[in-house]
Amino acid sequence: MKINRRDLLKIGVTQLMLVALPESSDASTYQTKTQTRLSILQGATDESKTQFSVHHKVNIDLKIFIKDSKGNIWYADKSEVIEHKGLPEKITKFFVSGLYLNETFELFVVNTETNSILDTREFKMLDPSLERTKFALCSCMDERFHDPKIWQNLVAKSPDVIFFLGDFVYADRGIKGPANPHHLWKRFSEVRQTLEIFFTTRLIPILATWDDHDFGLNNAHSENFPYVLESQKNFLSFFAQDEGHCANFERGPGISSALKFNSQTFFLLDDRSFRKPKKSKNRYAHWGENQEKWMLNVMKSNPGTFWLMNGTQVFPDMVLKESVAHNHPVQLKGLLKELKTISSKVIFASGDVHYSEISQIETEALGYETYEITSSSMHSKSIPGSPHVISNPRRMIATGARNFVIVESIDTHNGVQMKVTSYNSSGNILFQKSLTV
Repeated sequence: MKINRRDLLKIGVTQLMLVALPESSDASTYQTKTQTRLSILQGATDESKTQFSVHHKVNIDLKIFIKDSKGNIWYADKSEVIEHKGLPEKITKFFVSGLYLNETFELFVVNTETNSILDTREFKMLDPSLERTKFALCSCMDERFHDPKIWQNLVAKSPDVIFFLGDFVYADRGIKGPANPHHLWKRFSEVRQTLEIFFTTRLIPILATWDDHDFGLNNAHSENFPYVLESQKNFLSFFAQDEGHCANFERGPGISSALKFNSQTFFLLDDRSFRKPKKSKNRYAHWGENQEKWMLNVMKSNPGTFWLMNGTQVFPDMVLKESVAHNHPVQLKGLLKELKTISSKVIFASGDVHYSEISQIETEALGYETYEITSSSMHSKSIPGSPHVISNPRRMIATGARNFVIVESIDTHNGVQMKVTSYNSSGNILFQKSLTV
């Protein structure tokens, strides 16, 4: 991409302004008590199985039961406790099966010592056979700018699933250099105790990938960050996306994963664990060889349209912002060549840049016209004048306001028709486009 001197000066001023911004018993035996709400997340879910991640004080042990509208009760098949020595909070994960579609279930979280109910939530199951899917894209959730209202409005839109596309935690804040395992757990705990989405009455399945800040270092790659494996373990501890419980969910290399519907598959790609320094000519410099091959194998064995979701933008080629095209063009070129051999259509989604936009990807890239939908930020620093001072020739529409994106997609048996809508914290529409791939 070419950039003229005027645009370069604009970007330079923008960056300076950005830096300057501030920083098993019968259920009837349980007795309800009024207590502070727990931080609860529903994760990978299918038509009969789901899993939860509960963040709570280390000196309390938990169990759960689930109740439907007819009074039937379920208990967890198993649970797992994860904690970090010396820190005051831990995670308890619960895995449940035998549930069913078209029902609003009630989740009860219980103190095992006192048998008192500490919290209740509502949730539903996820139907993998859906041809019409509604999902939310969001990224960049700096808790210093936390806005409960934007999360409340997201939940009010009733998406089937929420995808976190990176920078859920700014884990590199409060430490010089790379975030070590102790600091990673501490920062993730602070955010789990802050964001409104973990305290809403209605749970919606959340699946996540990361970008640099929740990996542990700004603009990090695998060669300048010494805690790659520890960071992977930390990240996966705080989410409920364990493999082997839900039939429609598969884990890949690093923290990557795939959520499979009959007509659409959503890849959450790991853009940090295998990443090489920028401008590396390595064929697999961004996602690594194993991750790309895993993704292609899943594509070859599943029907429908594929969504490639990445923390870093894929196609925009900008001087002062990371993207696959700018940092690792060799892998992007190689991947596009491979994707041309796949009969199914591919759409892209990303976060990171603190503005939302839709980029139109020309037919030459894959043999058909497609799009990259970028959603950023939920609540983080806003770049003054963005996105208009940052050139992207493929940009169709954009907003620099804090926002989230809802995509309503319908399978057409040869791609998808979709409505893409950006909403602000008040639930008002910032932009909306109907697209076909």
